[in-house]
This record gives sequence, C-alpha cells and structure tokens, in this order.
Amino acid sequence: MLIHERMIKSVITIARNDTIETAMKTMRDKGIRHLPVVEGGKPVGMLSLSDIRRAMPSSVSTLDAHEATYLFDRVKVRDAIPRDQKIITIREDDFIEEAALMMRAYKIGSLPVVDQGGMLVGIITESNIFDAFVELLGVRSTGGRIAVNMENKPGQLAAITGVISKQGVEIERIAMFPIEGGTTFQAVIRLDIQDVQPIAEMLRMSGFAVEDAKNYSTNFSS
Repeated sequence: MLIHERMIKSVITIARNDTIETAMKTMRDKGIRHLPVVEGGKPVGMLSLSDIRRAMPSSVSTLDAHEATYLFDRVKVRDAIPRDQKIITIREDDFIEEAALMMRAYKIGSLPVVDQGGMLVGIITESNIFDAFVELLGVRSTGGRIAVNMENKPGQLAAITGVISKQGVEIERIAMFPIEGGTTFQAVIRLDIQDVQPIAEMLRMSGFAVEDAKNYSTNFSS
C-alpha cells in the first residue's frame, strides 16, 4: 500500500511569518495537533501545540485578554519552531510501512508527504496508518478469523491454505506476525464465512497449532 493511497491530500498549512494566534486558531478550528510550515510550496518545518507552549512565556496565563492577544500577535511561527528541528518528509510513492517505521524511529505523529520535486502534496498521520492496519486485517468486515502458529520453514503456509481451500472456503486476507524471536510465526487468516470452527478443527486434525478461531462480526464490527 502506497502513501498516496492513505495520505490526507487537503493539507492545512501555515507560513513562517504567520502569528502564533493564527496557528492556535487553525489547530483549534480544524481539530489538528500539527501544522506543516511551508515556503514556496515546500515544507520547511512542523509546528505542534507543544512548540507553541514552549515559545510562550510561562507568565502568559496571568495576563489579561488584551495583553495575551497583543503577545500572540507579536510571536511568529518562526519563533516557535525548534531551532534544531530536522524536517522529516516522505515521498508519495513510498510504502506506508516506511512511514510507520519513520514515525516510530523519530517519535513523531505525522509526516509531510512530498512529490519528486519536494513540493508538499499531503500529510500522513498515525490515524491513517492505524486505519490501513485495520483494513489489512479486515476487522470491520463480517466473516471469521483463524490464528495458526507455524514454524518458520518453507511450505508451511502453503500447507495451511491447502487445507482451507479443500473445504471450498475463500481466503480474503493473510497477515504474518513473528513470535518467539522470529523462529515461529502466527498466520492470521481472514475467511469469508461466519462459522470458522469446522475449518479450525480441520487444521488441528492436520497437525497445525490453531491459536484461536473467532467470528469477526461479533467482536470487531464497531
């Protein structure tokens, strides 16, 4: 799955010379926590609520409304962006798992998305990645899931899917998760049937370690 398939394309941005008051109002009105800072259509920074708080004097809460408004008008976005901030971006044709790794590595909640020329074309957030993961596992669909623990050796997954296909059941999705340091994997198999127990029992009879078998629509439909 590519970034451009999941990113937010209508990006709300702000400029270096805009005021902190404008930034705060934009975040509040749009219900967002981060604003890409752009110049000439290219991202040059990311502004967060935490950045704004750090840029304001600690005594701001003791000011009256007129004084606070005056102060907010004087402080610019450029004053709030951390001086040592490194702008981290990702390309629209990169894979979504790369975005997840980058957010994890840099401990950030969103990434500006750029095209080949470095122009801002979108933004991808943790929520976008969570939604992609939910779709990958088919959590909101009806049907059932079977989790099977398997050894990390050739032919195991083919044998499991072979048992299922012999029952005339369609496999919708398969996700693999490493366990026990990578020597064993768990295959989470999404099936287009309501009652997965007969398939699970057939797998057990074939010698596979079925961890669990559940009806998705009962547990994960919301």
